[in-house]
Amino acid sequence: MKVAVSARNFFFDDCGAAELLRKNGFEVCDITDKAIADEDAYYKEICDADALINAFEPMSRGLLEKCNKLKIISVRGVGYDYIDSAACRDCGIAVARTVGTVGDAVSEQVMAYILYFARQIHTLNSDMQSGCWNRIMTEGTSKMNLGIIGFGEIGQALAKRAAAFGMNIRYYCRAPKPDFDYKFAALDELLAHSDYVVLALPLTEETRGMMDETALAKMKRSAVLINVARAGIADNAALKAAVENGVIKGAAVDVFETEPCTDSILRGVKNIILTPHTAPFTRNNFIEMNTLAAENIINFFNGKIDKKYLV
Repeated sequence: MKVAVSARNFFFDDCGAAELLRKNGFEVCDITDKAIADEDAYYKEICDADALINAFEPMSRGLLEKCNKLKIISVRGVGYDYIDSAACRDCGIAVARTVGTVGDAVSEQVMAYILYFARQIHTLNSDMQSGCWNRIMTEGTSKMNLGIIGFGEIGQALAKRAAAFGMNIRYYCRAPKPDFDYKFAALDELLAHSDYVVLALPLTEETRGMMDETALAKMKRSAVLINVARAGIADNAALKAAVENGVIKGAAVDVFETEPCTDSILRGVKNIILTPHTAPFTRNNFIEMNTLAAENIINFFNGKIDKKYLV
């Protein structure tokens, strides 16, 4: 059986995911460097595949209905909003995710954003490098309020790390999670009290555009918005205006509507940090994600896949 791999950074030294597939009898086809400009081009590369490992390549109903051999899409990651999951069900195509692999890496980068604003090492270093002894009294993280919108794998991993830094944590999601010792709060309460608001939830029709001008106005003027979820959850035009006009202090954004993105509306705005969707980008994390994406395919065809990985 053939496995097509369009997820970039699947084949690299120290990562044995491709070899794991081959040892289990699969033909592995690397299409990561193909020019996949549109769905027609993508279809030509995956039309004879029994399984697909992808990352962010859109898969519409029209494309899925043509993939007659495809039995499983193994998503290298946890988000799957770019795949028509209803069409997958209609076509008998399973969708699996690498649940449990991204929380540590993503929450680590969120803490880096928080520390960027909280301790201003970049400013202190710049001053010292220019010969200026300027001791800034920074806010730090202890006793600061962190609001996490979405409390799945990433939100929970972030809460654990932030608690170690002495932060007060509130979270908002569809329903309270009684197994955790963190405060559940209504969305408006979370926005009003938080010094840092982190978006860590899926993109759905319900969450699309939820951080708009109205929601941003409910935040503290001294607050920072951090988006490591999906670009569509926040209105970037409203976010730009909010930071420029002092409605909030700043923002950190790691996700964009189209990627690669080099012309974001947020470019050049003081106090907005932009990173190129690198929150999950650690070597160990990619080894773990790639391996689990491969294992999901192997276990699926052996009838042994754990249901927690299936959409």
